[in-house]
Amino acid sequence: MKKAVYWLMGDRGGEATVTAWNWLWGMTPDAEESPESDADAGMDEIATAEASFKTMQQSVQQLAAATNRQYAAYQQARQLYIRKVRDLGRAESSAVNAKKEGRSADAEAAVIQTVKISQLLPKLEAQVEQAEAFVNESQAKLRRERDRLESYKSDLQTLKNLTEINDALAAIAQTHNEQDMASARAQFEKVKDSVHTRYLEKQAYAELSADSADVLDSVAQQYKIAQRLQQLNELPPTEEA
Repeated sequence: MKKAVYWLMGDRGGEATVTAWNWLWGMTPDAEESPESDADAGMDEIATAEASFKTMQQSVQQLAAATNRQYAAYQQARQLYIRKVRDLGRAESSAVNAKKEGRSADAEAAVIQTVKISQLLPKLEAQVEQAEAFVNESQAKLRRERDRLESYKSDLQTLKNLTEINDALAAIAQTHNEQDMASARAQFEKVKDSVHTRYLEKQAYAELSADSADVLDSVAQQYKIAQRLQQLNELPPTEEA
């Protein structure tokens, strides 16, 4: 797979990519080399990458759950602060109304309540602000981790694609040897030329044989005619009546 990374991204980019992934998976440069075949090594590396991705995915899910719980606690603190602000307003109104109506005891009780609430509100407000800051920080971290996880997901798919390309290139290299192909083509051409040459020879021989047969027939006929004439010449002369 390392060869495929270097082939796709170049020497510098490939080196940076391999180094980054080795650092992420806790692999040392020495551990990267293995007597295994490229295909086996690629499969092992992909399995390691997938396991690492699942671990990161689980961590992000845990971070999301913790962020949700933190947000829920922030909402509770915020609602408590809002209720206390409303309680302060009602207590102040009660103190004013009781004073107007001459109910001194009620007015005094309402004032005491406003004092207590007023002393509590700054603490509640500080807690709400702190909780909000924590929530914002956690949500920002969650977004970053999700973006990073999505990037790793894309990288993992790229590594899978590179491994498939590497396996395909290795298969091509094993089945397509240019030297063997050239030798096979030369041998095929040699056989084709030999067969074609024999065909031309046989055709010429057949034509020559046909012409020779005609010549022999003509010679034989001439020989028979000459032989017959000789036989006629050797016959005794016949007597005339």
